[in-house]
Amino acid sequence: MTNVNRAEPLIRALLDDLVADDPVLATRLGLTAGAGRLPSWSASALSARVRMLRGHEARLRGLLGDEDTGTAIDAFAGVQITRRMLRDLELRRVQSRQPTRYLDVAQGLFPLLVRELGTPDERVEAVGGRLRAVPGLLEEARANLEPGLPAASVAGGIEYAEALVDLFGPTVRGFAAGAGREGALDEASREACAALERFTACLRDELAPGASAECAAGSAVVADLLRWEHVLDEPPEALVDYGRRTLAETLERMEEIAAELGHASAAAAIAEIQTRTPRLDELVGAYRRAVEEARAYVVAHDIATLPPGEELVVLATPSFLRTLLPFAAYEPPGPYEARQLGMYYVTAPPEGLGEAELAAAMRSHPWASFGTTGVHEAYPGHHLQLVAANRAPTLARRVAAIPDGGSLFVEGWAFYCEELMEREGFLADPAVRLMRLNDQVWRACRVIIDLELHLGHMDLPAAVDFLSAEAHMNRREAELECRRYAEEPGQAMSYLLGKREVVRLAQAYGEQRGGSLKQFHDELLSWGSLPPAVIAWGMGLGPRPAAATVSS
Repeated sequence: MTNVNRAEPLIRALLDDLVADDPVLATRLGLTAGAGRLPSWSASALSARVRMLRGHEARLRGLLGDEDTGTAIDAFAGVQITRRMLRDLELRRVQSRQPTRYLDVAQGLFPLLVRELGTPDERVEAVGGRLRAVPGLLEEARANLEPGLPAASVAGGIEYAEALVDLFGPTVRGFAAGAGREGALDEASREACAALERFTACLRDELAPGASAECAAGSAVVADLLRWEHVLDEPPEALVDYGRRTLAETLERMEEIAAELGHASAAAAIAEIQTRTPRLDELVGAYRRAVEEARAYVVAHDIATLPPGEELVVLATPSFLRTLLPFAAYEPPGPYEARQLGMYYVTAPPEGLGEAELAAAMRSHPWASFGTTGVHEAYPGHHLQLVAANRAPTLARRVAAIPDGGSLFVEGWAFYCEELMEREGFLADPAVRLMRLNDQVWRACRVIIDLELHLGHMDLPAAVDFLSAEAHMNRREAELECRRYAEEPGQAMSYLLGKREVVRLAQAYGEQRGGSLKQFHDELLSWGSLPPAVIAWGMGLGPRPAAATVSS
């Protein structure tokens, strides 16, 4: 064994090229380079991006067989990053098939509004630069997008574009005024909003009429995801079967708890629990208190070490994000940010609802779910894990999940934490346990829908029907969920499958090491957001995965 990690310079070179190519990624990492630019999606830029990624992938693959395990694992993390991006560009062809991908890029000015990335003046200038780049980006999108797009992608793009008008209009103008630069962004704001309107009209008038009901990514994409992203060796059919078994077992356990609560069925118990909600003006505060209680419990019961300097703020979801985040979501700080401040967004029902409509919408926010959601999103879930990943001992581990990857461990860990905290006594109330299991039904459905949808065995309306019926979810929320599953193959399955893999790691650690729960969690979290199979290899608890070989 050697103490020299030969992958480190290759990872650094990859990261340098990635942030030079994509300044929005740089911003997400907490860097200020290119803060006033957006990446190009022109044909020539896309070709150059693919060549760059292939070159880095080839060099990193050469280290997969290194005798130093740390070198080999860091090289695999780099290969994963390149495969993640090449899968999108070559197998999925998102540049031609997914309107929302361009809107994600356009949203790259939002971190500049909420993160301390430079002085207020510098951030106003950077926001202005990105606003001025929006029309060119959306013209590239119009040139790249093909007829016959999935109807769900077109519909999602229209809603997303309409929501971004709030960000590009009053939000950025208000930001400039708050920085003492009132009016500085008005012209760029108007141009960006006009570009959004043209793009929305293109989607609605040119692409929607010929859109297709088909939204399957296909078996090649699924196979690539399972091998390179999740590092799972089982065939899709076995994973679907696991999802169905878990669904059946969870439903059976729910009936037992419903009987304990004095209800004739789980559906009746959930319906009654969902009527117990805070007032609308109490909603964000209720989530905030749940997070504070979860944090205190983690510390008092030695469940995991909190990373030094971590901070978390709970706030209402901005209006332009509400269509994308129907419930609650967490946004982590970047690994290069000095201040490790996580943001936990709570999506309240829209304004202007009548009394009956508001009561129906608030059913998604029952008191009995706040604790579980706080555990998942904050302590010891996403916030603790992702801030720990930002402080992992190697660069590869700190950036392993870019861009938008690592979900098997990220989501698996957060979902594992729900049952962990129940077992540790924090989520012990029967109503809370029932709602946690109802969320597990939702996650089991996700495995089934994710794989069946992308293999072409289930269409989108059937997926919405299935999720709405099985997870006691209203139809609008189920539609938003399933649309996201269609746009992000592999992500929805990662909650339940990731939890299974973390549980297996915990069992192996107990059998082979016998350390405390806190010791296991702290060591586990030091590996960043790598797939559990790779972490098991690094911790000496499992073999080298088949994907992490030179011949792969």
